[in-house]
Amino acid sequence: MLDPETTRNTIEWRQARPEDAAIWVSVTRRSADQIPFESEDSQIARYKAGDPEQQAQRYLLWRDDTPIGRLRFFSHGDTAELDGIALLPEAGGSVAAQVVTEALLRAAALDVRHLKATYSAAYIAPFAVAGFQELRRRTGMMASTNVSIPQTPLPSSLRVRQIGGNDTEQIGTLLQRAYDGGPDNLYPDLASWRAEVQAIQEGRYGPFLPESCFVVEHALDRFHLTGAVLIHMERGVPRIHHMAVAPTFRHVGLGQLLAVKAMQRLHELGYSTVILYVTLGISAVNLYHRLGFLEAGPTYIEAERKLPG
Repeated sequence: MLDPETTRNTIEWRQARPEDAAIWVSVTRRSADQIPFESEDSQIARYKAGDPEQQAQRYLLWRDDTPIGRLRFFSHGDTAELDGIALLPEAGGSVAAQVVTEALLRAAALDVRHLKATYSAAYIAPFAVAGFQELRRRTGMMASTNVSIPQTPLPSSLRVRQIGGNDTEQIGTLLQRAYDGGPDNLYPDLASWRAEVQAIQEGRYGPFLPESCFVVEHALDRFHLTGAVLIHMERGVPRIHHMAVAPTFRHVGLGQLLAVKAMQRLHELGYSTVILYVTLGISAVNLYHRLGFLEAGPTYIEAERKLPG
């Protein structure tokens, strides 16, 4: 016989429809899992502007006739992904566990080999119990663009310039070199890094802001950039998506110069605030603190579980 309490607390995933924008945004704003810098009207407009592929990834979580959370679930290749989890404070601790169980069942039905998940540290317990292996922890940071820090003179062999349309491949190469061996090394090959850069430039993460993006060249090496910063809009606020320096040019102030130059340009363009997401434990965290960045949201965990097959 079914336990009435268990039945009453069962959570149902329902595909979020275009007309569910207000419900989706209400859940988002009432949860404690998001950085609150976007107006309700703006969030609703962004939800409605999502293309069919984005819409198909959205799910509302219902307990009877009450929405208590939302998330995204989708697959590509041999991997399924679960992210965008936002639960209402009154949802109860069992909801996150039910989300994990349902995601594993759906991933198994898709016959994929991996399930990746991004979730607030508040939900760490059910993911750990289910065998997810943590890959990295990240947190949102926010700062004023009105920054003024004395700059260390760079070697005369280095030249900073605004990003150009033909820089995609070199920036991809730089990112691969800069992140190799660290927690931000997300892709297995150079082609994937170049595709990431192209996606940013094409606005797939949000409108690209090339006028605030810069690269650094070395006079003796025309084929390898030594640094780059890439910025796009996210939820109405500029976001530094990547700021990378080649390993052989670290500790000369190049990262600080790129960040300050980008922030000052954003200030000139009328943007008062900039955000970024940084992996905890890397040296760049100290740099961002010096530039005035403060933690502005919960810590997110990226984890993965291999599935039988």
